[in-house]
Amino acid sequence: MRFAGKFKKVMIALVAAVTFSTTGLGIAGANIQAQAASTPSISAKAAIAVDASTGQVLYDKNSTKPMAIASMTKMLSTYLILQAIHKGKLSWNQKISVSKAVAKMSQNKTYANVPLLSTKTYSVRQLYNATEIYSANAAVTALGDAVAGSPHKFVDMMKKTAKSWGITDATIINACGLTNKEVGSDIGYSDVAGSTENMMSAQDIATVAKKLLTDYPEVLKTASIAHAWFGKGTSSETKMDNRNYMLKGLVKHYSALPVDGLKTGTSTKAGNAFTGTVKFSNGNRIITVVLHAGSASDNGTERFTQTAQIMSYVFHNYTTTTIAKSGAIKGVKTADVQDGKALTTKLVSNDAATKIYLPTGTDASAVTGKVSLKKAATTDGKIQAPVKNGKTVGTANLSLSKKPVTVVNGTKSSTLKLNVTPKSSIEKANIFVRMWRGIKSWF
Repeated sequence: MRFAGKFKKVMIALVAAVTFSTTGLGIAGANIQAQAASTPSISAKAAIAVDASTGQVLYDKNSTKPMAIASMTKMLSTYLILQAIHKGKLSWNQKISVSKAVAKMSQNKTYANVPLLSTKTYSVRQLYNATEIYSANAAVTALGDAVAGSPHKFVDMMKKTAKSWGITDATIINACGLTNKEVGSDIGYSDVAGSTENMMSAQDIATVAKKLLTDYPEVLKTASIAHAWFGKGTSSETKMDNRNYMLKGLVKHYSALPVDGLKTGTSTKAGNAFTGTVKFSNGNRIITVVLHAGSASDNGTERFTQTAQIMSYVFHNYTTTTIAKSGAIKGVKTADVQDGKALTTKLVSNDAATKIYLPTGTDASAVTGKVSLKKAATTDGKIQAPVKNGKTVGTANLSLSKKPVTVVNGTKSSTLKLNVTPKSSIEKANIFVRMWRGIKSWF
């Protein structure tokens, strides 16, 4: 993320207005409420809203086109850093040194940075906080080096991880989101144009955010901090103000939308971008992404206004229903059984409770499922007995009012699926019964 001096002045002016903006939805809130009943008019070049647990798509605008993402790159980097910590490869109090190239990058105040010295060491916690709160480019690069050994090896990890999530159209050249030229020759790639920067689609970014929140929800404890200090009382002392102005106490906070994350991104090519997340009063958490919601030269608040509109739209226009474990699914008919005491069985879900969003006014009976049995569980298209209740024999693709319930799944969206199992265990018929059935089939 770029952070020019003039932007600091804008920030000060914005913070000065915080008393008015944080008292409630205010004037902006009135506009949000007015647009809640219909699909919001979003000027961002791309946007998406998804449920944080299932990935169900709730709003979509041009979400499959790859675009520059700037510092939103750091969500993927953060995933790998937290993964390394959980696996014991890094520890929070571990002291790490930074390379001369990373230290040089950190001194550039044109970009978001905390000053680092190659002659000193910093704790993983210090660098992580600088990454999540202040979007510090050199700090996340240093952490990537600690995880993988070098910037390029960390990029390889990022690419491999993204691909494993179904993200196949991404451009990833560094851990922070600057251009190839901006990170410097020792960190960038000699065979890549200097203007190249990381690119993903809104759908890709939503996939990354969903993975991060699912596997490492503790990221919100840090991402939700509005203000903090780096190196307090030292020559590196830096006041870190979070770029996510929707956090409590900041200029674009709305009391009805208690946003607690997740990541901004700003560059000439990306404009102003933002991945937000909010847990509504009804317990539902969603993820939103807006790409190029205004140019990098403006004050950057339009991305938050548009995010608020999308969040409010979802809150006011959807209700949720739950298919519980061992719950019946409309449209999932009985399946034929091979060699069982019974020749048919009722199928039910054996997943944990699965939440589905319904447009307000839509009855839960509009949710139906179409079963696809696992080949390994069948003989001649029939469920092969015996089968214990709880064993997955296939999946049910869910539809809502005869339209597939789409979920983010990397580059391509897919249909929300539930695993299915026989409602009760299927016992195998004895050999005499099976022989008699065989004889009857001859006639």
